Amino acid sequence: MRKVLAVIMLMVFSVFSFAGCSKPSQEIGPEAPVTMEQVNTDGQYVARAYIESLFTDNRAMFEKCYPEGFLDKLGRASNSDLYDQYRSVMNINSTVLGTASAGHKDYTMENGFDEAGMRASICMITGLDYSSVGLIQIQKVKVFFSNGQESMASDFIYIVFESNGSWYMLESYQSDAEF
Repeated sequence: MRKVLAVIMLMVFSVFSFAGCSKPSQEIGPEAPVTMEQVNTDGQYVARAYIESLFTDNRAMFEKCYPEGFLDKLGRASNSDLYDQYRSVMNINSTVLGTASAGHKDYTMENGFDEAGMRASICMITGLDYSSVGLIQIQKVKVFFSNGQESMASDFIYIVFESNGSWYMLESYQSDAEF
């Protein structure tokens, strides 16, 4: 359980690992917010829902980003509320204007990733059966901010996975992977 807690704490600290900051491009802008019904239907939605839930203080959406019972198990192991911990590191002095999916890359051997190793890690962390974990993706989410005078965007990169037809968050990912 300590390994699981260490992985989760690493996720909290890596939430600030931005893949880049830049002016928003003309081609992409904020998309409509993710609805509760969309959260687990696609990798892009669970990744966007995760970051939107933290910036909009939506605990129910945050909890839906993880397999049932997973956050309770981690909370008991760490004797803390993980949602509150994640929210505390997401304090910013800007207004969040929205998010957009900025692409994804399948986490496969063909793309240079250790798919079997990642699947085994997901199972160790979540307690899911190996055979129930399907697709694994690296999702890039662009978050749009404004400080009143200037607008900017930052890219966040997450690993998400599919299990039994639903998509869930795993962790933040720091990469220079091209999308």
